[in-house]
Amino acid sequence: MYKRYFLVLVLALCLMPLSFAQKMEKTGGYARILGMGNNPYIVDPFFVTVNPAWGAYYDHFLFGDLGSTAGAFAAGGVGQFASVNFRLNNDLTIGGIFTRNDFNGFGISRLDPFGIVNNIPSTIGLNNNLELMGTLKFGNTVVGLGVAYAATTNESSPGGTAGTTTASASQIGFNLGLISQFTKEMKLDVGAALILPSAKFEPPSPGITQEGSNTIINVAARLFYDLSSKLTVVPTANFILASGSRDVVTGAPAKAESVDLTSTTVIFVGFGINYKVGDFLFAGGPAFALVKNSSDSTLLNNKFSNSTMIFPLWNLGTEWKMTDWFVARFGYIASTGKNTSETTNNGITSETINTIFTPAPGATVGVGFRLGDFSLDATVNEDVLRQGLNNLGGNGPNAATFAYLSASYAIP
Repeated sequence: MYKRYFLVLVLALCLMPLSFAQKMEKTGGYARILGMGNNPYIVDPFFVTVNPAWGAYYDHFLFGDLGSTAGAFAAGGVGQFASVNFRLNNDLTIGGIFTRNDFNGFGISRLDPFGIVNNIPSTIGLNNNLELMGTLKFGNTVVGLGVAYAATTNESSPGGTAGTTTASASQIGFNLGLISQFTKEMKLDVGAALILPSAKFEPPSPGITQEGSNTIINVAARLFYDLSSKLTVVPTANFILASGSRDVVTGAPAKAESVDLTSTTVIFVGFGINYKVGDFLFAGGPAFALVKNSSDSTLLNNKFSNSTMIFPLWNLGTEWKMTDWFVARFGYIASTGKNTSETTNNGITSETINTIFTPAPGATVGVGFRLGDFSLDATVNEDVLRQGLNNLGGNGPNAATFAYLSASYAIP
C-alpha cells in the first residue's frame, strides 16, 4: 500500500511548473511527459493541473488525455481527462478541468489521494471532479486560482421502522499559483494546494456512525535561471503534508472515539536543466525524494513508521522536431533508494532496512503529430519496436502500438 502511495506522490512531485526559457507551444499532454522519461523539467500544458497560473499561457486552448488501454477502465481508457481555457481580455482568463478517479496527476484535480473514502462503509467512490480556474495578470506577474469539488451519496431505505442509511463522500480543493519574472534571467514559480476529502456513514439510530477526513497540503517553489539563450538551470523544492482522522460514534447515549490515520510527509529537492538548440531539446537532472508514513495508536499501544529515501532519481529526456508534422522523443528513468520500516509494539521495537530500485520504467519512447492547430502525442509500446519486421508477418506482440495518448487543439 505504501509503495503505491509513494509512486503516486513521486509522480505528483514531477508534475510542477516549469521554465519559460523554451518556446511556448500550445501542444502536449501527459503522453509527451511520459515519452521524455516522465520529465519534470519541460514546459507542457499538463502542468496547469498543478498550477492554475499556467492558464494565462495556454489560453484559447483545449487539451486532454485519451489515456491508455490497461487496467480497470480499459474500455474507456485509463487516465482520461479534459481541460479548456479561454482568454476574456489581456489580463484575465477562465477555464475548467474535468477529471475522474484514475487521473494521473496530483493537486486538486486528483480525487481521494489517500483512500479515505474506501475506509468508510457503503460509500461510493468519488469519480467526477470539476475544477474551475482563472488567472489575472499584474505587470510581469500572473496569479492563478482554482477550486474543485466532487461528491457522492448512497441512501438505503428498506421500509418499515428500519429507517434510512446514508453514506456520503465529498472533496473540495483550493489551489493558488504565482508566476513572476523578477529580472530578465530570473523567474519564480510558487504554488500551493489544499485538498479536503471526507466521507460519512450514518445508519438509523442507535447504529454506529463513522466519519473520516484527510487534510492534504502541498507547497512547491522553483527558481528558473537562464544562463544563456540555450541553457536554463532549474532548482526546485516541494513539500507535502497529509494527515487525517476517523471518528466512530456508538451507543445511546452516544460515545465518540477518534483515531488518527497514517500521516505522510514528503520532501522533494531537484536540480534540472533545459538545453535547447534549434528543434532539439534535452531536459533532465537528478532529484532527492523522502517519503515518510507514520502512525501512533495510543489505543493499541503501538507505533509504526515507513520511510523511503530515493537518491538519485534521474528523469532524462530528449525531443527532436524532425519535420513540421512529426516529433520524436526518448527518455530514461532510473533511481536508487532505501526503505526503512520501524514498528513498536508494547515497548518492543523492530526495524527493517531494504535497498530499492523504484520507479523503474527505464527507457521510454514517444512521438508527436502536428496537424495544423491539432496535435496528437503518444508513448510507444517498446515491444512493438523490439519485434521489428515481425509485426508485418502477423506474429508481433498482442499489444497496442501506442501505450498512452494525449490530444490538444489551439483555438484560432
